[in-house]
Amino acid sequence: MIRQRTLTAIAAAALLALPLAACTDSGAEEDPTTTQDAPPTADPSDATPQERITASFEASDAAAANGWKDTSYVNDFFVPELAEKQRADDEERASSGAVITGDRALSDWTTVEETDTTAVVEFCDDTSALEATKDGEPVEITNQRGESVGRFTLVKESDSEPWMIKEQGYYDEGTTCDAHFAG
Repeated sequence: MIRQRTLTAIAAAALLALPLAACTDSGAEEDPTTTQDAPPTADPSDATPQERITASFEASDAAAANGWKDTSYVNDFFVPELAEKQRADDEERASSGAVITGDRALSDWTTVEETDTTAVVEFCDDTSALEATKDGEPVEITNQRGESVGRFTLVKESDSEPWMIKEQGYYDEGTTCDAHFAG
């Protein structure tokens, strides 16, 4: 019994030492240009506008991969007026019988404006890796833009509420991410 307690105490001390060792100065200088993104938050009311937009695309892409059978995600990310429009668009997509899969790449996040209750965010949305199939056969995605610049407006009523997408739009076709975010 004493041996088991000793081993347990040693194991506990080793587990405690790992995080503490990570906090000690190893003598190496940090690169001042290196940044570390915060991990996504579990509580939607704590999520940043960027995290909310990313999560909305992930939910939308998951619905697309399942033929838009479940579009309840719209209530989690969009204000009621935009949620109704998104739901109607998703129902139209579902009636096509197509399924869309692949990876979307979001980058070049820029907060254009942010107050306690409103945020305007621009970003690059690259959908060139998305593919559509219908009855197992490839079909063309008619509105696939490839790389485009999105501009979303989010609102929040209080700190205890999550950011909700109020407006979503894209710059005119031909506006490249490189050119738009170069300045």
